[in-house]
Amino acid sequence: MSTRLNLTLQRSQALTERIYELEWASSDGRPLPQAQAGAHLEFYLPNGLVRHYSLLDDGHNGVYRIGVLRDPQSRGGSDWLTRQPAGTQLEASAPRNHFALDDSPGKQRVLLGAGIGITPIVAMVRALVARGERPQLHYLVRTADDAAYADELSQWLPETHWQLHLSEPHGAVDPASLIDTVTADTQVYACGPQGFLDRLEQAAQQWPAGVLRLERFRGDSDADSRTTQACEVVLQRSGKTLLLAPGESLMAALQDAGVAPPTLCGEGACGTCAVGIIAGEAEHADVLQSDAEKQCHDTLYPCVSAPKGQRLVLDL
Repeated sequence: MSTRLNLTLQRSQALTERIYELEWASSDGRPLPQAQAGAHLEFYLPNGLVRHYSLLDDGHNGVYRIGVLRDPQSRGGSDWLTRQPAGTQLEASAPRNHFALDDSPGKQRVLLGAGIGITPIVAMVRALVARGERPQLHYLVRTADDAAYADELSQWLPETHWQLHLSEPHGAVDPASLIDTVTADTQVYACGPQGFLDRLEQAAQQWPAGVLRLERFRGDSDADSRTTQACEVVLQRSGKTLLLAPGESLMAALQDAGVAPPTLCGEGACGTCAVGIIAGEAEHADVLQSDAEKQCHDTLYPCVSAPKGQRLVLDL
């Protein structure tokens, strides 16, 4: 686990009726770790909840900015967080990134942000423009009043390089239709609601491997880590060996053995429970790794994934 940061809320501003921008600074005067575009923070709330929020920039000026969608019916703490006054102190993780930009030169980069999913995309725009690139950006919202970051994006990109799409009154846009010719040199980064990303993922089946990079708010809540056959799980660092019966959960077995990694979302979306695979293969059900990464069998998220064969060696 990364070292926790002590942060103080400096500013909370309503950008739209439901989207708030919160600015955080170090509570103890220590410099904030610089964040790569696409990174997020995990906030540890007083009620025991842990919630992830994408960073809008890299924190180089001594503050972290996050955008939060207030939803009184949400599964998380957005309603509580957006009602806190300046001076509120919270613990947070150091920046973590499962949605990093590829630095390879000569790529055609297309960025898509839907709703509050624009927040990591804003950071990507800033980073790319700072190094002399101009990506193509599509910002999808319900109405113009919901486009909390339109003004900021217009400061970074000319009108020829970004477009605002309104679902009212024009109807929802098929996100795949926004991307012209796709080649092996195309990189598509997208963040937004589940249906929006599912449609892109379906279209990407016809694209070259590795083109589409997604950031999801949550994973598949129906996925689990139950094995389909008996399996020996060797925990190399702890020197333990677990024997899993068919239908037994890998995460439950690790918890019973006292060696389970920490887990937050339980849906293979946050990356907290990542475990290295030393030998063997897994049935991967996380939404963090690309198909190519899953085929390498380097990392396992045991909250939703399971051993594939009869023996699996983990770095635990």
